[in-house]
Amino acid sequence: MRWAFLGIGRVTPRMVEAVRLAGHTIAAAAARDPIALQEWCTTHQIPSSTQNFLELCEADNIDVIYIALPPHLHTELAIKALESGKRVLCEKPLTANLEDSCRLQSVVSQSPDRFRHASAFPFHPRSQAMRSIIAGGEIGEVTRVTFSCSFSHVLQRGRDYRTDPSAGGGCLLDLGWYCALATEWFAGEKPSRLQAMGKRHGEHGIWLSAQAIVELECGAFAHWDCGFDAPGRKWMEIAGTKGSVICDDFLRPWDVSKPRFWVHGSDGKARSEMIGANVNQEARMIESLWTSEHQAIDLNQLTEFGFQAQATLSTWEGAMIKASIKPRLPQ
Repeated sequence: MRWAFLGIGRVTPRMVEAVRLAGHTIAAAAARDPIALQEWCTTHQIPSSTQNFLELCEADNIDVIYIALPPHLHTELAIKALESGKRVLCEKPLTANLEDSCRLQSVVSQSPDRFRHASAFPFHPRSQAMRSIIAGGEIGEVTRVTFSCSFSHVLQRGRDYRTDPSAGGGCLLDLGWYCALATEWFAGEKPSRLQAMGKRHGEHGIWLSAQAIVELECGAFAHWDCGFDAPGRKWMEIAGTKGSVICDDFLRPWDVSKPRFWVHGSDGKARSEMIGANVNQEARMIESLWTSEHQAIDLNQLTEFGFQAQATLSTWEGAMIKASIKPRLPQ
């Protein structure tokens, strides 16, 4: 299959490797900065480039559009590519706001097999093993869910959409997405009630940190923590009445040769598991665009979880805004 990359950001070199590992070719790329685009294409040996995103969405010589642009640009380009008969892999968050998410979901629902969001962790064998343990009842009835995602270098990067609220920047959309999506995917439960607090960055106006306590439909509680004010974390713990599953790098193994997690029992004993060494989860995600059954993953359900995550993020932000105008506790 012939791919076109819309955007040449920091995540794209990994995706170039994954596309080629999956046996496909990258025919073209598009970006707004012509100098950076030419350098990127030279580095990655991409034969064609343009600054016209819509041109690639409609091009006859392109089969797949990968959207790696700021979130506020996702909706129109994804819709145009789908309406042009393309398959689409879209980076998270899918959109910058709930209104755009609903518009995109309406179009995706007409051809769900041609659309994926680029959250790759469900395609790793380790993630699937952890999910099976949780669903299989080894840790008992789920009562607590914890996800923490952070990194602290975004404010020092210089030009980065994550520091621009009008482009869909801030930790809530960037990292809160993982908390919401992973809770539903691993635990199989939707949120039913949410309370939250957050902190905005004074200069940029983005959400610098965001925390939420969420009651799930099953009655379990989830604790979500994300921010640009703490070092790199991609931590999860799902606890039940009989034990817990813990992983300190659930989004992507720190060391791809050692994809570890731990299962703790109620007796205080724990075992370490290592599953899926050296697996390229992005390549497996790419392969899923052409397979109706992929490693026991319900692909349409995963897409639905992505749109549900967008709705949850909207609720989460509303709760933080509401909490920010309430009087503080007396000193």
